[in-house]
Amino acid sequence: MEKKLRAMDPDVARQMFEEGGTLVFLGMPVGTEFGIDLNFWNVGERFKGVKMIPPGLHFIYFSAVNRQGDTAPRTGFFHVFEQREVLVRHYDPASEDLRSEEVDPSEVSSIRANLRSLDRHLGAYPLESWSKWVSLTQYITPSELHRMVPLSGKICSAPVLITKSETEEKNEESEPSKSRVEEPSRNQLKESDKPQFTESECDPLISCSAASPASTSSVHSSTFSTSSSTSVTSKPTQASTPQPITEFLSNSPKPSVSTESPDTILASKNPKKYPKIPEMVQQPGTEVRFTKFPARPYRDGATPSEVTQNCLDSTYSMRRMIEGLDSPNSLLSELQLAFVTFLVGQVWEGWEQWRALVMSLCRAQKLLEEEPQLYDRLMSVLHFQISEVPGDLFVDIVESNNFLASALATLFANITDSCTLLPPTLPRKAQRFRAHLSAKFDWNLNLEDNEEDAPVVVEL
Repeated sequence: MEKKLRAMDPDVARQMFEEGGTLVFLGMPVGTEFGIDLNFWNVGERFKGVKMIPPGLHFIYFSAVNRQGDTAPRTGFFHVFEQREVLVRHYDPASEDLRSEEVDPSEVSSIRANLRSLDRHLGAYPLESWSKWVSLTQYITPSELHRMVPLSGKICSAPVLITKSETEEKNEESEPSKSRVEEPSRNQLKESDKPQFTESECDPLISCSAASPASTSSVHSSTFSTSSSTSVTSKPTQASTPQPITEFLSNSPKPSVSTESPDTILASKNPKKYPKIPEMVQQPGTEVRFTKFPARPYRDGATPSEVTQNCLDSTYSMRRMIEGLDSPNSLLSELQLAFVTFLVGQVWEGWEQWRALVMSLCRAQKLLEEEPQLYDRLMSVLHFQISEVPGDLFVDIVESNNFLASALATLFANITDSCTLLPPTLPRKAQRFRAHLSAKFDWNLNLEDNEEDAPVVVEL
């Protein structure tokens, strides 16, 4: 960073120092990974922040590093710097995070007054990467940023997980247990109806006290005690065939035949308690608040023809999302925020939202005809985003296909089909964009559907 500063024109450096923002980061241990926007470093002993920060949106992030060089998950936050703003943050090495308490305004005023004395401890913002950062974030306004950032204000690459409260777990477990007590099984016998056995007649693996009607019905016994306490002793008859045992059970409920092994019965009598794995949920307020897609891509009561059409053309879903936003351009703000939270913040949910938005926007042909300016800007946004990542990132390792190439092929085909309804500049821009991608990544962006594979809209 010092080498970059020496190469900068002295007048430009002086102007940026006076007009740019300053980030003072105190308490950060040596070796910690620290970054701003598209640049990051491992800090040294003298590091206390960054100077000459251009006004506008920036992303500051950090990761703890241990003695073996292993890096912890990344944590960061967005901040819109004003001209000559001084932002002070304290790092807590114990928690490896920012301190939660607010910085005293008197401390900020003191640092501002002595800013020149801190100059040798402040690294210069790499201005050569600023234009690239602006191209990735130009549609993220302060209001759009406020709409989407987590309530905690922090972007965490690893989800912050907590266990459900004990009260919630008890409430969930009490309902089924209560129903089991109040509604016993129909086959369950009263205690007085259970056949009684002598100890010598019980299975050697099961104590008499543990015997149940189901488990003891198969044990041959000569004496039973009925509910009326009348003792009946079985005696052999004069006939050569013995009397059926059911004759002695005429006043007792017929027990069911047991199919359980003694080991199963013993396990159910004295179950071994294993530690319960706690149910983990993401801590409320730590998730990025992306716009949710409709549960179904078609309206309630849609005809089969409408269902088919809305599954092929995602205009319905896009319209539903736009209804809750300030304008269609809010989709571009979300597309950019999702991309940078994945690219720089390393948040996987950002990638998933970005992919879903790209695929849906490229399939929305009716929205293309209604909002051509939105799609003109979309191609510019995608141009800068695609340039920041390798082409194989867009290949689905499960389906072995390039989802982005497929989505863009659909977009270019829709532009060609609707060219008479669009401004002349849009088809020309799409043609240049397609030629650029084909040359850079060797992608086939022609939508080739023969008569067998072409989708068919059913009219009923």
